[in-house]
Amino acid sequence: MRVGYGTDAGRVRPINEDCLWADDKLLVLADGMGGHQAGEVASRLAVESVVAHFQDHEAPADREKSSVAIDLVRASVRAANALVYSKSLQAPELKGMGTTLTVALLVNGEAVLGHVGDSRAYLVQPESIVQLTEDHSVVWELMRSGSLSSQEAHVHPYRNMLTRALGTAMTVEVDTVRLRLKPTDGLLLCSDGLTGVLSDEEIHAIISSNSDPQAAVDALIEQANARGAPDNVSAILALPEGDVRG
Repeated sequence: MRVGYGTDAGRVRPINEDCLWADDKLLVLADGMGGHQAGEVASRLAVESVVAHFQDHEAPADREKSSVAIDLVRASVRAANALVYSKSLQAPELKGMGTTLTVALLVNGEAVLGHVGDSRAYLVQPESIVQLTEDHSVVWELMRSGSLSSQEAHVHPYRNMLTRALGTAMTVEVDTVRLRLKPTDGLLLCSDGLTGVLSDEEIHAIISSNSDPQAAVDALIEQANARGAPDNVSAILALPEGDVRG
């Protein structure tokens, strides 16, 4: 996979509380909880913890051990949660800090995801983009119950309120996804600073117009800023070696 990534404070927030890390096998993105103390500390600790966990635990080498990969991803997120939570108890200025966390392990032609919060993972295909994760948010629950449309969700006063976050409790429930990647499939991880101002269709159009993943990420962030970017904007894009543009 070819990987591009970037993060930007946006046009409103004074600091960037997003943090990310990426190589050709591991993608990690965290968005420190806005309105909470030390969100930037929480996101950095979470990302560093996941990366350290994978450095200490080698991913399975064969396809039959994919269940081990899921356990490894889940364990990395739980370890990050324990670290952020324990740090939040050590100093008054860190009390209540939290973050989203989305992890993607690319191994044996598969993507194995671990997810807490509302930073999303998308499957990027030549003709479409498909959201792989569910937002752990109030508006997502309302949309799932049929009480709210996607158009209403974008302007709902609770659109940034999470129902699940990393580091706010001793334990956390981790969503996992495992899927086989086709030769033309790509993967996008992004914070809600991107999806809050650009539709899925707009995101796909920008990626389709840029065969280089770094150029695509730069264009996504540029367009988000052009829309006013009220939140931090971050994205990691992994594309196969071939050109997957539609």
